[in-house]
Amino acid sequence: MSTGAGVSTAAVGAATVTTVRLAAGGSDRFALDEAARNRARGRDGWPAEPELTRVVVDRFTDVVGRVVAAGGLDAAARRETEVAVGTLYGMARVGEVMHEQLDEAGPKWLAPEMFVYYSPHSLVSAAAVAHGLGGAATTLLGRDGGMQALLHAVRRLATGQADTVLVGAYEALTPFADAALDRLGVPHHAQFGDVAAVLLGREATGAGDRHRLSVARGVASGRALPDVLDAAGVDPAAVADVRLCGATVAVQQAARAEFGAAFPRARTWVGGASSPAVGPVCALAEAVAPPTDADTETAAEGEAAGRVVVVVAGRPGAWDVVLAR
Repeated sequence: MSTGAGVSTAAVGAATVTTVRLAAGGSDRFALDEAARNRARGRDGWPAEPELTRVVVDRFTDVVGRVVAAGGLDAAARRETEVAVGTLYGMARVGEVMHEQLDEAGPKWLAPEMFVYYSPHSLVSAAAVAHGLGGAATTLLGRDGGMQALLHAVRRLATGQADTVLVGAYEALTPFADAALDRLGVPHHAQFGDVAAVLLGREATGAGDRHRLSVARGVASGRALPDVLDAAGVDPAAVADVRLCGATVAVQQAARAEFGAAFPRARTWVGGASSPAVGPVCALAEAVAPPTDADTETAAEGEAAGRVVVVVAGRPGAWDVVLAR
């Protein structure tokens, strides 16, 4: 059934499949080697921290700008566009440095320019102001932050509370966060940072018509995937990539076998992003971003076949499945 212009829902067992427009996407990746070296230098590395903090903010703002422009939003539409962003570690690196400075040298060593970036929502605010996005803005923290941001956006669209929502994610892990996630067995990469964004909408207009995004909540197992694909109007043969995000390495490996059986011809990836929070948004952004020259031939073949990227996140027995095409 339809819940409004450009939005449709279908029941699949205990799950509900909601389909919206996927207008545009973009991502960026940057090395953190120098940042890790500066953190290891202690006091001598403190002066470099404000610059890295600004780099993360600027990279995210730039990606948001590119996605909004690619989505063709005019000034009026931007003023109504909402933002939902997910991150695992947020800007906690700022807190790490402040704690170290206070402990070792006292308050006189604190860098005032870092205070404004202490909140994990600071990046969202900066990007929204820079690009005139005037709708409600939300930042979700945690291992499932990116998927929760995506689900929040789809709910807003499906219930008619928003016409366009920009979904974003960012991560720039520190050595401390790297070690902590290693101990927890959570797949991640601390050698680089990620920023990504996708633009979702209700109205089917312009170039965005060719991309759709479908979300199925509470999928019990891989055996339910054929019904999910059917409800979303997706040909199983068109599935090119399956991305598994969230959970621990052990759970992901078990899920890889389960979902790999449902998509025997697809490449199955575990992790691949700087954190499980940023992974889903990065995967979706890559699915709709314009191809580079080196990828043109491959992209053309995928587009001809109706290439679909599947992102699976959540927990066994209650998976969230996203289809981007």
